[in-house]
Amino acid sequence: MRPVLFASPAHPGQLNPLLAIAGELSRRGEPDLWFAAEEEARDRVAANATGSPLRFRSTGDTLLRVDDEMYAAMTRGPMTTAGLVALARQIRIPDVADRVRELTLEQIDEIRPGLMVIDMLNLGALDAALARGVPYVLSLPFPPSNIYLSRLPWDYPTPTSGLPRRLGPRQRWANLTFRARLRLSLLGALLGPARHRRAQGIGNAFGDPEKYSAAAVAVFGYTVFGLEYPFPAPEHLHLFGPMVPPREPAPGGELTDWLDRQTSVVYACLGTLARLTGPQVRAFAEALSAIGPEHQVLWKLPAAQRHLLPGPLPPHVRVEEWIPSQLDVLAHPNVRAFVCHGGANGFHEGVHFGQPMLLTPFWLDCYDIAARAVDAGVGLALDRPPHVDADEVARKLHRLLTEDSFRERSRHWGEQSRQAGGVGRAADLVLKLAAAR
Repeated sequence: MRPVLFASPAHPGQLNPLLAIAGELSRRGEPDLWFAAEEEARDRVAANATGSPLRFRSTGDTLLRVDDEMYAAMTRGPMTTAGLVALARQIRIPDVADRVRELTLEQIDEIRPGLMVIDMLNLGALDAALARGVPYVLSLPFPPSNIYLSRLPWDYPTPTSGLPRRLGPRQRWANLTFRARLRLSLLGALLGPARHRRAQGIGNAFGDPEKYSAAAVAVFGYTVFGLEYPFPAPEHLHLFGPMVPPREPAPGGELTDWLDRQTSVVYACLGTLARLTGPQVRAFAEALSAIGPEHQVLWKLPAAQRHLLPGPLPPHVRVEEWIPSQLDVLAHPNVRAFVCHGGANGFHEGVHFGQPMLLTPFWLDCYDIAARAVDAGVGLALDRPPHVDADEVARKLHRLLTEDSFRERSRHWGEQSRQAGGVGRAADLVLKLAAAR
């Protein structure tokens, strides 16, 4: 088998699924595994090489930078075009995309991979693979329907709309007009980058995701239909459920010992990008304080946001800057609910372990995942995101902790996700595709 080269931005949302697949291939002892990402991912890639080596190739500084302007655009709420437009522009910044493409071309010429596995946001690597004729798998760490806009019926919720699958008359009209606005906004925003890319000889000048999908030998998604709303998908789209690596029993430690001593724990983690405002932190603090002392709380809150807390919290609320393993926390039998921002990886990990969830979406696909969670019966969502109301959070947590249906539905969809094959089936397919080249 010729080498396999993975290529991803370093942000955990994009990186984690590919790390899990590469790590599984390493665990099996497969040779000639390579991983290209920004320098900040080097240590994480090395940590996943538990068997055969994962050789790292750097693509330099961070590709996906979320500055204040971009964050503000992303967090305006559902049914707004600014967030997707900002993201689309960010991944097409000429200097950045050109650098990644040139570095990836050099890596391809050095490694001569038989197959690449590339995240959808890494346009430079996709363009390089096409330029060198390297077969590739396209990785979609968000609802797969997001890249197939032309395939979606007009009554299918438009990406980032946050609408449910069954639309009322007003929602249908809102969905139709939002889709038209989104198309026009993206077209206008990408005309300039498209001219630059065309001048560089890049065939997919607009960076159209559907064209990258059509050119791929396979497309990987990390969900299942039923959580993702069904749509007319291409035959080479494979859904595996979440990329949860094979797990050993959690090693003992102070946090594990603390979880063992509790009877009911709510775990709150709002992702790596969230920049909570003072009112949002105070609302969460009030709500999490209100559910004790019957329920304990483990709240992962970055150090940079701790100063926003209104004051000392009650003893049942434990605040940590860092959690050694989110998977170990979600798998713990004393954890009874999960408060998350609706990122695809965290949401599907919660379902994998049968956790009822309160989704507090702040941007982009998180609004869509929140709607899917509610429709699937695995959780509840904020009514007016990104606004956080303490009474609403406490009330909905009470329902999640007392109504058995949410845990039952999450366990059901967790079993459906496991039956989709997970990281083992994804690794098998990578090997099959690589051997066929």
